[in-house]
Amino acid sequence: MGGGGSYYDRDVDNTASRGTRGFTDAALDATSKKNQAKETKAKDRSMEVDAETFLVTEFDVSGSMGDTPRAFWDKAPMIAGQIVMNGYLKDPMVSITAVGDVDYDRTPLQIGEPSALRAVDKQLSDLVIEGGGGGGYDPCRESYEFPAWFYANRCAMAKVKYPMYIIVGDERFRETLSAEQLQQWFGGKCVEGGTVSSATVFEQLKKKFKGNVFLIFPTYTKCYGQLMEDEAIALWEKVLGKGRVLRLGEKLAIADVMLGIIALASGKRTLDGYIEDIRSRPLEMEGKKYEPQSEERIAEVRAALEPLASELKRA
Repeated sequence: MGGGGSYYDRDVDNTASRGTRGFTDAALDATSKKNQAKETKAKDRSMEVDAETFLVTEFDVSGSMGDTPRAFWDKAPMIAGQIVMNGYLKDPMVSITAVGDVDYDRTPLQIGEPSALRAVDKQLSDLVIEGGGGGGYDPCRESYEFPAWFYANRCAMAKVKYPMYIIVGDERFRETLSAEQLQQWFGGKCVEGGTVSSATVFEQLKKKFKGNVFLIFPTYTKCYGQLMEDEAIALWEKVLGKGRVLRLGEKLAIADVMLGIIALASGKRTLDGYIEDIRSRPLEMEGKKYEPQSEERIAEVRAALEPLASELKRA
């Protein structure tokens, strides 16, 4: 798997210590905050990014996805190490965001203050993983459009040349944001008139991030039947584009797919080149030994990334 080595403030734990949950006790301890940190509140707040490279990761932390930031905490040293060692991004600033449901959750919107790649543990530890989400099931929706509005409208990126925005979620978004909701969660003057469509918000976000907005969609049928899952994918593809919506069957592969998006979208690797990077990761660092990635996992990662690779090749 490969550790963080000198590229992160700690090393990645061995896979065996994660157990059946998919994350370690250390990750659970580090991400068990009960009350929202004031630094993550979005109301009456703006952000300025003083870097050429900016990476945003928006995690759904509702019931079905709540453990994903914990798995990410375990793998953050590996992700940082691979980005630096393979030159996917240069000196990126990173903002970690968590989203739930603005109508049902106590802490549905958490925006991390940008930090250096090697120091995102503070942002991860600040997250409240509420595990709630929308109360309705026809269809399931979470409030992905709200962080998108913040970064499109309250984040100054004058110095950023290489932006990237990756959403990890498995449900639909609401199709409008009301002026009242925007005022409630962001304060200040938000929009003229009554509502803004989510399609408009995502279009603004794509423009700001130079088209580099992606969704990793772990597929499952707890909430959806297959038809409703396909409809959710179609809704996302309508606003982001088909190659930007990546289906994934196994949540534990999210880190590898996220790295693949970064490697491919930055132009540093082809899909074949990135798969070779996975196979050639160091298996011993800082005195710790790691298991190589299985061929089954590699095949799943390749399948998830192929639509993006095809689109980039055509472009």
